Amino acid sequence: MNVSRSKQFRAGFRLESWDLERLAHILGGDEMVTCISVEMADGTSYQLEHVAELKEIRNTSKRRITAVTMESSSTAFPVGNDHVVRIALVTIREGRGDTVRYHVSGTERKVDRLTRELDDWVASLSPWYSSLAVMNRVHFFLWTVAVVGTLALVSLVLHFALGSLAGISEAWPPGRLSSIATAVGLLSVALVGATLNLRQHRIFPAAEFRIGQNAEALKRSDRGRTRLLRASVGAAVVALGGSIAGVFLG
Repeated sequence: MNVSRSKQFRAGFRLESWDLERLAHILGGDEMVTCISVEMADGTSYQLEHVAELKEIRNTSKRRITAVTMESSSTAFPVGNDHVVRIALVTIREGRGDTVRYHVSGTERKVDRLTRELDDWVASLSPWYSSLAVMNRVHFFLWTVAVVGTLALVSLVLHFALGSLAGISEAWPPGRLSSIATAVGLLSVALVGATLNLRQHRIFPAAEFRIGQNAEALKRSDRGRTRLLRASVGAAVVALGGSIAGVFLG
C-alpha cells in the first residue's frame, strides 16, 4: 500500500555542502537523485544533477542562494520488482515562514523510515539561536525586555540577600561606586537588547547557505555574534558584581 506524507518546519537553519550530501544519501544517493534545483536572490535558477556542481555557482551576499530543492524518484525506493513511481521532494528555503519542507510518497514502511531520517536531518541543521531566528518582532522584543528586567530584579534581590546574610542592617542604598557599576552593567545589557531588536534578522538569520564564496562572509558573522554574546555576558557580570560589591562597599 502506497502512502504520502508531508511536513513543514519553521526553524532557523545552517546548510553546508556536506549537509546536502547527507540529504542525497538519505534520498538514495547521487545516482537516485533526479534533480537539484537552486534559486538565487537575483531571480536566477539552476538545475543540477549532483551536489558537487554547487561549487560552480557564484554564491555571494548580493547574489546569494535563497532556496535548494532536491528530488528523488522511481528506483530510489524499490521494493523487489515493484517499479511504481515513488517520490521524495525536499525544499530548504530562506524566509520567516516554513524554512524546510518535504513530501514523501511510497510504501508505508519506506515512508516511515524516510520521514524519521529526514526529521533527524532537519534537526541537525538548527543552530543554537534557531528559535530566535524565526521569532516575530513583538515576541522577540518581549523576550529581550524579560531578560533585562530579570537581570535588574536579580541584582536588586542579590544585594538585599547578601546584605542580610552579612548582617548589614543598612543594605540600602548601596554605595556610589556600586550603583554606578550596576547601572552601567544594566544599561549595557539594555543596549545589547536594543541592538538585537534593531538587527534581529542580521544577527540571527533564519537561513544560511554556507556554500561557496558566501561561506567566509557568514563565518565573519559568527565571530561578530560571538563578540556580542561575550559583551552581553560581561555586562551582566558587571551588573551582578556591582550588586555584590554594594553590600560591602555601601
